[in-house]
Amino acid sequence: LPNRPYPVFVYLNAVAWYLSSGESMRSTAQKVIRFFGLSTFSHSTLCRFLPRLYPLLPYLIKYGAQIIKDWGATTSRVVPRKNWDKQQCALTEQLNKLLGAALRAPPEFGSWLAYHYWTDTNRFLV
Repeated sequence: LPNRPYPVFVYLNAVAWYLSSGESMRSTAQKVIRFFGLSTFSHSTLCRFLPRLYPLLPYLIKYGAQIIKDWGATTSRVVPRKNWDKQQCALTEQLNKLLGAALRAPPEFGSWLAYHYWTDTNRFLV
């Protein structure tokens, strides 16, 4: 993606790990660095990226419906944060269902998802 140093699946995996663990954004960022062998990955990336995904959720679910159907049965639970309201918890559950399945799907799923979003909207996911 333009102006992004990492492939889109790195960002999607980071969000999925954050939503399904009780870890802070900082510790999730450290996990991303270790897992993908990156030199840096800022926790503020998660802070900025996560709210941008909520309005895109209907598009993402449309594209990932088959992945959710095939892989969604074992989706991990969302660990709600104390500052989330009921609506954000509901949106996060839907996002986690999609991205949790993406963690078990091939890594290219994130790139495929971003490509389909771009072809329909002419906008980048990240």
